[in-house]
Amino acid sequence: MTDFSVLNGKTVAFIGGGNMAGAIIDGLLKAKHEHQLDLNLSVSDSDADKQTAFTNKGVTAVSPEAADGIIKAADVVVLAVKPQIMREVAASIAPHLDRQLVLSIAAGLSVATLSQMLGGYRHIVRCMPNLPASKGFGASGLFADGIAQADCQLAEAVMQASGIVSWVKDEALLHAVTAVAGSAPAYFFYVLENMIAKAVQMGLEPADAHALAVQSLRGAGVLAVDNDPATLREQVTSKGGTTAAALDSLYADEVGQAFAKAMQACSDRSVELGQVLSQ
Repeated sequence: MTDFSVLNGKTVAFIGGGNMAGAIIDGLLKAKHEHQLDLNLSVSDSDADKQTAFTNKGVTAVSPEAADGIIKAADVVVLAVKPQIMREVAASIAPHLDRQLVLSIAAGLSVATLSQMLGGYRHIVRCMPNLPASKGFGASGLFADGIAQADCQLAEAVMQASGIVSWVKDEALLHAVTAVAGSAPAYFFYVLENMIAKAVQMGLEPADAHALAVQSLRGAGVLAVDNDPATLREQVTSKGGTTAAALDSLYADEVGQAFAKAMQACSDRSVELGQVLSQ
């Protein structure tokens, strides 16, 4: 069970208020309420409408020009800007870093590269989250090198407020995390799109097709949490039945191999992006 008490008395500052930052903030606000935490949240973003939205949630919101104040006051600084502008952002915040834990959710940006951008600062945890964090069902991979266990627990609590967390011992494994979690929601959305379209073609109303397909995916996910997927598949499949016919078609089209190829392509692209960002 997650120990959210490590967040008590802490201040978490977000640099960038995009969708993923908003999802993590919402998770932290929920944890703050449910566990009665003394937890302060702040965010810097250039969009005035976003600043207002965060302020209405009880989050201190400032412009990037005023970010130094929230950085200095923070225990954790979450870097939630696009990797392409991280070098510029890192240069602006580096003078204000002293004791803070830096948690980066920038895809493809290695700890070593970010450390270099921050002038040698090493108090860093790298995270690969995914979109379902916006609903509290995130799946994040974390990596850290040479930081205190207490800081690892702090980073873990921040991310577990919006889902589950898995630590990897080798940073290169975050490419695999990207393939199986970070990008994975898009695979399921793609499957849903095609299932819904075919159901409509077969005569169902679009709303019914959507509801049935989505609920089936949700139910399958719940069952798979505590059970082996292969065992579940066997339980659903009767010899010579309808499910067997569908699976035989999938086997014939080598859908399993297609998924493996897609995941490898995702991982390979993650490696490529990391190499570009390190230059």
